[in-house]
Amino acid sequence: MNWRDHLRKRLLEIQPESVCALDAAALQLAGEVLPGTPLRTPAPLPDSPCSLAFGIDALNGLNAEQAQHLISQTRLYVAPRILLVVQSGCVLDEAAFRALGFTLSAADPAAGLRIHDYDLDTYKTVPDWL
Repeated sequence: MNWRDHLRKRLLEIQPESVCALDAAALQLAGEVLPGTPLRTPAPLPDSPCSLAFGIDALNGLNAEQAQHLISQTRLYVAPRILLVVQSGCVLDEAAFRALGFTLSAADPAAGLRIHDYDLDTYKTVPDWL
């Protein structure tokens, strides 16, 4: 399965109530896959959080500090769930995404892309004593 097919499948599985598209490519794909779902962009910040923040080209051209800032701001103010496509040249490596609470959803080595998921509800397991 190529990365675009995987993204379509993930969007249909998640079935978000609203989507904040972090870039034009994400806006277009989300509109195709989820035609009845409200779509927003992060600027200006939505009045209320969206169900999902979705980015395909959002991290392209950013340095590590800018990429981490975008992810942090998105988690705090835009959506509790994030779906990101990451190109092989991204300044954040696999370990950085794990440290930020992301899981690897899929990888397409031929295209040089990885897809990472973040979900506030499941990023950390609850200890037995809690």
